Amino acid sequence: MSNLPVIPEEKIKSAAQGLRAIAHELRLSVLCLLLERPMCVHELIEATGAAQSNLSQHLSKMRMLGILESEKRGQEVMYSIANPAFSELVFALKQIYCPEMVCAIPADKGE
Repeated sequence: MSNLPVIPEEKIKSAAQGLRAIAHELRLSVLCLLLERPMCVHELIEATGAAQSNLSQHLSKMRMLGILESEKRGQEVMYSIANPAFSELVFALKQIYCPEMVCAIPADKGE
C-alpha cells in the first residue's frame, strides 16, 4: 500500500474550476494588468481593447469565483486580485510565458 496522500476529489474539482476561470485570454490579460495595481473598468478596456459588455461579463465571473474583488470609489469601480495566491499563480505564468516582462511581484501583492 502506498503512503502517498490522497487529495480529496472536491479539492481537485475546485482547483480545476479555478484554472478554467483564468484560462481565457481576456481574463488572463486582466489578471496580468492587475498584478501591477488596482484598475477601473475604463483602464482595463483601454489596456485590453475589449468591449465594455464583454469585459464586464468576465470581471463579474472572476468576482463571483473569488478571484477578483471590487471597490467603489466615487463613480468608478476599482478591481484588484482578491487572493494573494492568485497573484503568485499569475506571476508564475508570467515568468514562464513572458519572462522579459517580469520584474518582481509588487511588495503588497506577494507577501
